[in-house]
Amino acid sequence: MAKGMSERNLRNTYAEVNVTRFLRNIFKLSKKINMPLAPVLKANAYGHGAIQLAKACEESKAGFIIVAFLEEAIQLREAGIALPILVLNYFDPKYAREALKYDISITSFSMEQMREIVKYLDGSAKKLRVHMNVDTGMSRLGTREKALELYDFLLSKDEVLLEGVYTHLVSADDPDDPMNSQQVTEFKAFLKKLPQKPQYVHMCNSAGSAFLNECVGNMARVGIALYGLQPSSKFFIDYIQPVMSLHSTIAEIKTLKKGQGVGYNHIYIAEITKKIAVIPIGYADGVPRALSNKGEVLIKGKRAKILGRVSMDQMTVDISQIDDVRIGDDVVIFGKSGDEEIRVEEIAEKAGTVNYEIVCGISPRVPRIYVRESGVSM
Repeated sequence: MAKGMSERNLRNTYAEVNVTRFLRNIFKLSKKINMPLAPVLKANAYGHGAIQLAKACEESKAGFIIVAFLEEAIQLREAGIALPILVLNYFDPKYAREALKYDISITSFSMEQMREIVKYLDGSAKKLRVHMNVDTGMSRLGTREKALELYDFLLSKDEVLLEGVYTHLVSADDPDDPMNSQQVTEFKAFLKKLPQKPQYVHMCNSAGSAFLNECVGNMARVGIALYGLQPSSKFFIDYIQPVMSLHSTIAEIKTLKKGQGVGYNHIYIAEITKKIAVIPIGYADGVPRALSNKGEVLIKGKRAKILGRVSMDQMTVDISQIDDVRIGDDVVIFGKSGDEEIRVEEIAEKAGTVNYEIVCGISPRVPRIYVRESGVSM
């Protein structure tokens, strides 16, 4: 049982989150670009646990925490997180005073949005802090043709404080994409037009921080790489370490005879007699159903292939080539066991998706266990 395991984890299935590695990744990425990082903790910190890692961010002296939605920011505030928080996404303007109440910075992305927000702030003695999203090619939220008009509008309103300006990279995961240099050029051109720059200027994400020669601004919004996951399939960041590993256990061991099928629809039928183990974890926990008949897990430092369907709460694996396997043994879905490792990127490739989706998909019913390494320097 892992250190810190809750007694209420009755099926021995858990995600272990290494806080030391998270802090080390922040330190190394910040040192690489010589710029403070704003850790992105949206989507429950990419499935790792936003409140716990926000507390770690306070240790790291991060300048900002980034989330997607106002609800996420309020949850962190109510958990006692004092660091500045920036919300990237839309919220109903009528909740502008909630952002003000909890001292949360919001993203300004259009004139229409800000006119409505200002209406709800009428009469407030406190200013709502705003970061302006300039669209340089993403073509999602953000203003492009009316960027200077929005900038002037924000400066003219007593109800808001223009605290920051940023843009979002389209293809930073592909170093050869010409969009990277085009966006840098366009963003720098916009900044030159400003009579005064806000306190914070930010552009780089994980991939941009790793390879761009120039991270425009004085802060970088970094997400996936902080969790030790690769932001691109085209390059590998060797100085970050995965923060999360996913574990379960062996519930039953049995023999699957030649010609017998296993699981729903018998999509696997044994060609020879096999020894199999039943694992109490499935797609409701975040193991992709697409791993049916092709994914692997680790048991005693060896790979065991998934046989048949990954179902909602269970899956079966081939342990024919692994000695001394017993009920209750640890099963690693991703992470290390002995000298062997299954990375999230491997699972994503087999499932036909990206590493982001795998970790974000780890269900709330899977306990997160937070551990730290002793005697480890950053």
